Amino acid sequence: MREANGLKVKETPLNMIVDIYLPLDARDSANAEVWPVALKQLDGLVAVIRKCGWEPRVLTPDKPVSSVAEGMRIIREAKGDRFINLMSGWAYPDFSVSPMWRLPADVPKLLLGSALPDFPGAVGLLATAAGTEHMGIRTSRLFVEDFSDHEAYAAAVADFLDKGHYEPKSPDFIDVPVTKRDAEKARSAVAAMTGSIYGAVGPRSMEMWNKISEADLLRHFGVVREGFDGLRLAKMAEKVPDSKALGAFDFLQRKGMVFKLGTDPAVSLTHDMVLFQMKVYFAILELKNRFGLDFLGVQDQLDWIEHYPATDLTLGLLNNRLRPGGDGETVVASTEADDGAALTMQILKLLSGGDPVGFNDLRYWNSEGIYWLVNSGALAPFFANGSHESLEGAWSERQTPMYFEKGGGTCSVVVRVPGVVTWARISYRDHGLYLCAGRGVTDVPSEETWTSRSAKCNPEWPHWYVKMCGRIEDHINSNHPITVLGDHLGALKALAAEIGIPFECYDHMRPEDL
Repeated sequence: MREANGLKVKETPLNMIVDIYLPLDARDSANAEVWPVALKQLDGLVAVIRKCGWEPRVLTPDKPVSSVAEGMRIIREAKGDRFINLMSGWAYPDFSVSPMWRLPADVPKLLLGSALPDFPGAVGLLATAAGTEHMGIRTSRLFVEDFSDHEAYAAAVADFLDKGHYEPKSPDFIDVPVTKRDAEKARSAVAAMTGSIYGAVGPRSMEMWNKISEADLLRHFGVVREGFDGLRLAKMAEKVPDSKALGAFDFLQRKGMVFKLGTDPAVSLTHDMVLFQMKVYFAILELKNRFGLDFLGVQDQLDWIEHYPATDLTLGLLNNRLRPGGDGETVVASTEADDGAALTMQILKLLSGGDPVGFNDLRYWNSEGIYWLVNSGALAPFFANGSHESLEGAWSERQTPMYFEKGGGTCSVVVRVPGVVTWARISYRDHGLYLCAGRGVTDVPSEETWTSRSAKCNPEWPHWYVKMCGRIEDHINSNHPITVLGDHLGALKALAAEIGIPFECYDHMRPEDL
């Protein structure tokens, strides 16, 4: 007998077969771009596996898995003693999670993400890990940037094949002290959340595992969850007068926001797209007022963007103090209907005294230890220069046609506010909530540096570069770390204790040590 994943398993001879599974996007346009890259990466992986004495079997040799149903069907063909899920670009998480749930618990599973800045397989891996950890599906994880450089990852693959697991060496995590002031801030935040209402517009986004049940929101945080169909929001937006939308557009330009407009809606941000986004902005505020909502999450992808311009510009503005018709306060609004992100954003807003909070994707990290936080364009303009009086440094341009057929404008900045940053995330593990967090320091780039970094990493989207105090990619179970300026780590630990959920810090050094 041997033990695997905590289970006693009868020893049988290994068949030395490795099943390789390749999920990607639901959109043909995205898959057409990424699939050729995936095939080249697959060639490298196959060669490494064979050098290790194992036989690779590609379950999807002709096309990527592009739906849950397809994944559930294909996974039945997996009969190997090892399973590798290769994500070469953004991959919808439940194209992996539910199919992998059907695999035997004792089959070792490796999530392998492409760590290229222009093809965010790493983002897909982290989003998938949110679901596998939620369901208690144990996996190892590995990030590879250059699959043709076999020596760079062969030892990790060999470790996984030989031992049934792979875990990179990690320094010890630091202890997080909690001061009396931290405890007071935590109690105040919990009191402010108790009885508040969260509004979720639309179902889960892109098959992501980022929802929190009504029961868990109420039981742990005292937060009520209200759900709304995207159709309601669209119809409310259609009733907003053109004059009101035009007034908001004019306000943004007068305050210094730049709009990169054109006339061809297939490739350019048009005047009409911006006006519709302003109407959605006022519709969300109306929804908030009508139902007494305190913070929100909006699906955007995929249902909404197949019919309407994206909501990123709208949401970025709501997360800003300076905004059309605003009262000087932010309205926390998470994109991709990410309940865990919205909840974390509201917590950080309360702990920071009402400051804007950033929604991000953990997109890439370079050899200098600088992490690139790059999401599809809903970052508050405040983060450009740290001003509540101006929108200068923020811009809006058309969303990527590959992903956003109907366009719409981004809310983009390059973050140039120096100093300490706290990141945090509410997630699930084994069906229970926990809070993880850490710190870093913003790396303020020159224009030349940003241009170079973003050349192959969606320059139309907001970019936040952070030198982290720990290797968070090895531990976080979400693609969406939430950020705020300042050091709030002790208060987050105190808040987790106050509401009775586990707290994890992945820092192995302090900001002053960076």
